[in-house]
Amino acid sequence: MNLIVRWAVLTVAVWLADLVIGGIAIADGLWSHLWVAALFGLANAVLGNLIRLVAFPALILTLGLFGIVVNAWMLMLVGDLSSALDVRGFWSAFGAGAIISVVSTVLGRARRKGD
Repeated sequence: MNLIVRWAVLTVAVWLADLVIGGIAIADGLWSHLWVAALFGLANAVLGNLIRLVAFPALILTLGLFGIVVNAWMLMLVGDLSSALDVRGFWSAFGAGAIISVVSTVLGRARRKGD
């Protein structure tokens, strides 16, 4: 059940990033947003953690803000892997990565407080 709730939180974060950032576009429909969130979560779980481990000194020096760059890279990777997501450059991915990070953190903490 925890995985489904985290997937839903990530889907909301991806949807909000799609609404706010003009440089990314997700195909219409709930299924496209769910698909992009699933691919993003999988890419982040597999490659994102590896990149964060290698880039640990950069994460420390930037007080964790380099994590948004990693999210941007993962978003660009998902855009390359899926036709449901179109990312129009690094700065669009960076903005979307920032929104996804903030929304996921806020909703994740709110969910944990409710438990």
